[in-house]
Amino acid sequence: MVTARSRLVLLGQALVVVFTVLDMVWPSHLGPWAIAAAGGVFMLGARSPMSVGLRRTVWALVLATLALLPWGPDPWLALEKGIRIGGLISAILLSVSLLSRAAQRVQLLREVVRRLLAVPPRQRRVTLPIASQVFGGFLGFAGISMLMEAASQLPDTDLEARRECFQGISRGYAAANLWSPMYSNISILLALSPGLSWAAIFPYAVLLALTSLLLGYALDRLSRRRGEAAAGEPVQWGALARLAWPVALGMLVFLCGAVALSAWARVPIAALIVTMAPIAAVAITVYLGPQRRPWREASAQVLQDFRGFQSLAGEVRMLMASGCAGTVIAAAIPVAWTQPLAHALAPYPMLACLFLAAAVVMLSCTSVHPILSGIVVAAAFPAMAVGLPPTAHVLAVLAGLGLAVVTTPFSVVSLTASRFSGLPLLTVSMKANLGFAAISLVLVGLILGGSASRFAH
Repeated sequence: MVTARSRLVLLGQALVVVFTVLDMVWPSHLGPWAIAAAGGVFMLGARSPMSVGLRRTVWALVLATLALLPWGPDPWLALEKGIRIGGLISAILLSVSLLSRAAQRVQLLREVVRRLLAVPPRQRRVTLPIASQVFGGFLGFAGISMLMEAASQLPDTDLEARRECFQGISRGYAAANLWSPMYSNISILLALSPGLSWAAIFPYAVLLALTSLLLGYALDRLSRRRGEAAAGEPVQWGALARLAWPVALGMLVFLCGAVALSAWARVPIAALIVTMAPIAAVAITVYLGPQRRPWREASAQVLQDFRGFQSLAGEVRMLMASGCAGTVIAAAIPVAWTQPLAHALAPYPMLACLFLAAAVVMLSCTSVHPILSGIVVAAAFPAMAVGLPPTAHVLAVLAGLGLAVVTTPFSVVSLTASRFSGLPLLTVSMKANLGFAAISLVLVGLILGGSASRFAH
């Protein structure tokens, strides 16, 4: 039964998305407070169960924000930035989840995933990171969740093979975080770097993503065991391509359409992603669902999906609190604390890039949420302070965020991998990816630091 309360909550939930898009297209001082009001209606009205740990974390972030707010040079500006960031993350979560939910109902997509996994373990070390980056990059976290769910049904009894399987999916996810606008990381960092666009960082982000995939492949080659079982059949790439091309074309058209419209309308790509995702979800439900459905019926299904996302109110509380706490904490940190370190790093671009990425990973591994870690590091050590071009600065923090998500045991990716694999949380996070993260950080410093002069031009 639809009650007046549920209608009010649904209105607040929808207005979080609408006000966020409007504020990105036409920024004003009223925008953040409209987002906060809509978010308050949604977060307070939705009956969403929260774990004790999540509830304590939210309250700790709220108290830290209130305690440190007066200590910044411009408290209200810092709070406005935090609300904008929290609203942006929440809008992307709520909107892209519609696309993800619709994609999960496509049997063709699930069959492609099944065939990519039904190969010998040796081939999975190649196919899984690539599939994870493609599906994760175009479908968001739903693509990763589909891969992990399918991997959990593999007949492998070898725990090491199972660990390597989920490790490959996680590393592909870390690479997708570098370039895909389907995640909030890029949008957050671009919001902290006015004047920098997604198109400007995309080529370099792809280069880092390819480097990440090659590093993972090289490490797997070094650790390959002799006499490894070769269960499964080799991938028939021709047959797979004939099966998957409608899905691949649809994902490519969606992303290219968002990029083209963003460049034509001169609006942030995140605004286009948030706006186009519900439309794409309806189209998928009409044309690629279990059966062809009329547009009205498909729209009702997508609206029902959106109504079901009231269960995400707990995550929205966490994201809003992280966004506000990140900007307020960064603003309250005395310049006298960060300036000496920033000045010491400024003459050495490689060390500066290494420091930014490593700082995000280390903060996240101490149970600080990766998004909060990224905001604090990016805002406390801005590009000018550490002597880096904005592009190199954003990419360094972005690389740290991707590595932090798969390394810390406190991220959604690690929790999902542990749940589907049946392996301990530390096994699928720190133990599986710590060495990979350490080498990746060094490569990030070398690549970005060595290219700093090119970014400046």
